[in-house]
Amino acid sequence: MSDIRVKICGLRTEADVAAVAAAGAAYAGFVFFPKSPRNLTIAEARVLALAAPVGLAKVALVVNADDALLDAIT
Repeated sequence: MSDIRVKICGLRTEADVAAVAAAGAAYAGFVFFPKSPRNLTIAEARVLALAAPVGLAKVALVVNADDALLDAIT
């Protein structure tokens, strides 16, 4: 039997983060691609990441990100 871990991406609200955690997902994904309707600013994502329960890993989705954006996200 394999150990399956689920990531749910495109979270935009604290309620989204809470629902993902309650559903048992291992990863919460935040989108940093301006053309996406689910795009977040770094400040918005920070609020959501801080609201995430301990143990829920946070993942950044980027497209062709430059070093400056990657540095700012981390």
